[in-house]
Amino acid sequence: DVFCGAMLPFAKLTVVASAGLYGATSPPARGRAMGQSAFSRRALLPLPLLLALPVPGVHAAEMTEMEVRDALTKKLNAATEAGKGIDVDRRGKFNEKALFSEDFYFKYGLRPTPAEVLQSPFLPPLADLPFSPVQRRYTGYQKYAPRVVAGVEAYAGELREAVAEGQWGAVASLLEKGSKGRGSNTKGEGTGKPAAPLRASCRAFGLFANTVLQSENDGGTTTANLLARHLINELYFSMDDMAEAAAAADQAAAKAAWARGKDYLNGYLNIVNQPITSKVGDRFGTVSASL
Repeated sequence: DVFCGAMLPFAKLTVVASAGLYGATSPPARGRAMGQSAFSRRALLPLPLLLALPVPGVHAAEMTEMEVRDALTKKLNAATEAGKGIDVDRRGKFNEKALFSEDFYFKYGLRPTPAEVLQSPFLPPLADLPFSPVQRRYTGYQKYAPRVVAGVEAYAGELREAVAEGQWGAVASLLEKGSKGRGSNTKGEGTGKPAAPLRASCRAFGLFANTVLQSENDGGTTTANLLARHLINELYFSMDDMAEAAAAADQAAAKAAWARGKDYLNGYLNIVNQPITSKVGDRFGTVSASL
């Protein structure tokens, strides 16, 4: 089993050692040759947490910092080989290719599946959600809910139908990422291309999570929010896979990418729905359709 649960610190400087948390099958990794340098460039855990890690056959108190780092490097490499660790090709060396660069992967170097996220020790029922005032959640809901709903409906509706019917031009249009302008054309107009509404909704997903999964008093991004961002990023990458499959007219690959993205989208919705109480608004519907 891949021992990746050790990368999950609790607030009391303890560590969960759970191989099963990140032991299921996930899509193949695209960058598996990182090794020691990949681990050293990430300050994954401060030394007190590193020394608290349970390593089979060795007492943590007897381990030097270098020995602990070496042990964790081996675990991180194992996660990468299982398709759940470092992925430089897709995400970049510093996660700069992701829509939200600071997510769970950026901090811990791990890419849990949606099911694993929802079973993590940072979310109910194993932990309480981070505190966010009702007014903050309500304001965020009023601002971002229409875009969240529109994005979910487009994914379950237009995009699903286009993939099912092999309408590759429509798929490409729905998944347009947009581009920044470079000067103006001969008419003095900007040359930038806006992202399609479905792509743009992914950013709204993240902005909404900021309002319900943490408060202004938090010193940094909460782990619950990092997990939500991870799910959004993987959804976005699944859209990339769909666009690539559409360009090649590969319906099987497009359907697989859509189904994978659906799981990530529903995982995100399951998290952000929890802090939506009657005083905030109506909870979002998840995607039940399939291909």
